[in-house]
Amino acid sequence: MKPQTLENTTNGKTSPSLDITTTDTTATAPAPKKAKTVTVPELIIDGGSSRTKYYLEKITGSYQSVCRKFTKAQELPTGYLGVFKIGDNGYAVGDSALSLSGGDLEEGYANDNKIKLLNVWIVGALCTHPSFLFKRIKKTGKGNGVIKIDLKIALLSLSSHRKKEIEKAFSNLKFEFDERLFEINVVSYNLYPEGYGAACAAKKHIKESGGKDIRFHVLDLGGGTLTHTPYSNQNGVPRASNQNSVSGAGVVSITEFFAKESAKGDTGGNIYHFSRLKDALESSTVSELGEYSAEIVLGDSTRDLGDRLKSGLEAWSREIIGVRELLRDLRQILRKGERVYLTGGGFRIAAVQAFITSYLGSELVVTLDNPDTVNITGLD
Repeated sequence: MKPQTLENTTNGKTSPSLDITTTDTTATAPAPKKAKTVTVPELIIDGGSSRTKYYLEKITGSYQSVCRKFTKAQELPTGYLGVFKIGDNGYAVGDSALSLSGGDLEEGYANDNKIKLLNVWIVGALCTHPSFLFKRIKKTGKGNGVIKIDLKIALLSLSSHRKKEIEKAFSNLKFEFDERLFEINVVSYNLYPEGYGAACAAKKHIKESGGKDIRFHVLDLGGGTLTHTPYSNQNGVPRASNQNSVSGAGVVSITEFFAKESAKGDTGGNIYHFSRLKDALESSTVSELGEYSAEIVLGDSTRDLGDRLKSGLEAWSREIIGVRELLRDLRQILRKGERVYLTGGGFRIAAVQAFITSYLGSELVVTLDNPDTVNITGLD
């Protein structure tokens, strides 16, 4: 009910107002239901020569860039992360590839495998994710039907210019995992130069620190490659130019130089296994006084090979011509006042980070937070 006031103005005279109550018979229409917004998940993948890293549904993960291919006649274990079938062939990636026997072992850095086996690395990322496929299996329930998934893909690669080959890999994403069939429909994809996520994080750092840099640089040390990329910091987004990569100069190479130095002189009859030296490198530290420590377990005792690690890093930076020239170029760039950002799994290692920072010798050298994952999380 709503009141209305009426006035009679007959003969130009106004009569007293009358309050009349009327009934509102207009029904309120129900608000239309909002359509549900379907969010398509995005897989960000960095297919490196040494490790394949991914970021999906707020979870980061990685696996060693190795795969083992099995024929139709060979049985595959079920319930293993990183084990799946594409067509008639079985595959295992990462730790599963190294723990299983038989089949043919392929490595990411060999025979152009980063592109030739791109569909395997992508499916491998989905099958090593701890929950992505399992959630969809649970939602679908029991049955033999194909589980179809829409997916967006962002690929970071030194081979991002090979668009046709990459699109071919995206078209072959039908696979079997945990005895269920999956079909991935790539609704959209973006290709970025290697290290672009770090460039986005660097740009954010410059803005937050009040900088006005129009140019900066990213030095990416991965398992197999050392890459320097200059970026323009204008027009809203970082733009790369003149990318310089030294293939074979990554952490694996540093470990090899460390191993050579460790074998010199009296080792007390000890043989240092490569895997143990790699562990010692990854857990190495540097004191405030600049003393290196890299402990290796030998039976019931340990030995500190910190001095050998430092000499190994010196040999790496001196004897690989590409590394030597790249680092010298960066020292010259720093003298022009341009910042250099360190990223990649190599700079997660304290001794490597300290050595490179000291070698470059400038306050304009910045190690990005979480350097081992920022290349992919920086795109989010």
